[in-house]
Amino acid sequence: MSGIMWVEEYRPKKIVDVVGNEKAKAQFLEWLKEWKTGHKAALLYGPPGIGKTTLVKVTAREFGFVLIEMNASDFRTEEKIMRIAGRAATESSLEAILSGAKGTMIFLDEVDGIFGREDQGGIAAILKIIRTSHVPVVLAANNPWDPRLRYMRGPCEMIRFYGIRLPTIISFLKKIAKREGIITNDEALRVIAEKAEGDLRSAINDFQALAERRKALELSDVGYLARRDRQYNVFDTLKEFFSAKNIWRAEKVLTSSEIDLETLLQTIHDNLPTKFQDPEKLASVYASLSKADVILGRIKRSQDWRLMRYALEQLSTGVVLAGGEYHYVRYQFPPTKIALMGRSKGERSVRGGISTRIGTRCHVSSRVANLDFIPFLKVIFETDVEMASNLAKWFHFDEQMVAYLTGSEKQAKVITSL
Repeated sequence: MSGIMWVEEYRPKKIVDVVGNEKAKAQFLEWLKEWKTGHKAALLYGPPGIGKTTLVKVTAREFGFVLIEMNASDFRTEEKIMRIAGRAATESSLEAILSGAKGTMIFLDEVDGIFGREDQGGIAAILKIIRTSHVPVVLAANNPWDPRLRYMRGPCEMIRFYGIRLPTIISFLKKIAKREGIITNDEALRVIAEKAEGDLRSAINDFQALAERRKALELSDVGYLARRDRQYNVFDTLKEFFSAKNIWRAEKVLTSSEIDLETLLQTIHDNLPTKFQDPEKLASVYASLSKADVILGRIKRSQDWRLMRYALEQLSTGVVLAGGEYHYVRYQFPPTKIALMGRSKGERSVRGGISTRIGTRCHVSSRVANLDFIPFLKVIFETDVEMASNLAKWFHFDEQMVAYLTGSEKQAKVITSL
């Protein structure tokens, strides 16, 4: 048995060797083939250990790109990110020129780890790179639904990766066992795969640790292997929570979720009607949800976090007693309330920008511009393209502002092109 870590020794060398997530692989390759300057970046997301980073590396190698790789959690400031990735985004890589490579690809891994008090402009730098890059930009994250990543999702093509299926993990472990000359028990491999919960990297590491200095691996050898405490993304949280068989399991899922309880409460609220079709069950769950919300409000006012267990208990009890039989549901996220708030905030921001530019040109207050000018401008922009284009030029409106006034992105493009 070699001293090399098996996750490295058996790391895929080609795209075809990357196991699982065939749909995500196809979407990523299609994005890369069609990519050109000005197009969206790709954001690969899903739980750890499922092949996101590996796919990027082997794809860059097969397509002939020089890969400029950064772990965003290690490069938190704008200055550090722009010094490496920013330069690569706009300048030809010397390594690419000398090696005759097709070009450069930028890969920012673990972008959901970039945030912290010491982060100074890191997210703004990444967004700037995406907007100005002359080369493909790929990002990877475990949890892209963190509210702090909301500005990242828009300019990226979202490509979701799922945990590796149990039979796939078992099959891969069997291949390793055969190469390493280890006699294995099928049930032992199944236990290792189950405890990994879709994380192929963890399964390989566990298998190597258990098989160290052994010629054979039996079921009794894996009995003490503990199930990992891992955080659930929003979709896994909903799936596990709604299918929980007991209150303890439901509470465990809630406390292991990557998203905060307030957002989770809104998400559960929006998804209840698709999960529970029976009106009586739905009413019962909503009643429990309401009680949990009252307790959460009291916690926020008093900062008495000892009450949190009662909020979790109310929420879990309602769902479990209503019957947690699992069936496939297309869950909705982000919550409707948050999505509407974000959209409303964006519209207010655009309208405010229009008012400011009108005020500057016409020497009126933003309030007057908002109440007396914008309603008439909307009529003009919706009906007279030529006059609208002249006004847009005079007021220095950008395409987003024109789209707001016309109510049509298509007409906004026509007006700004004139």
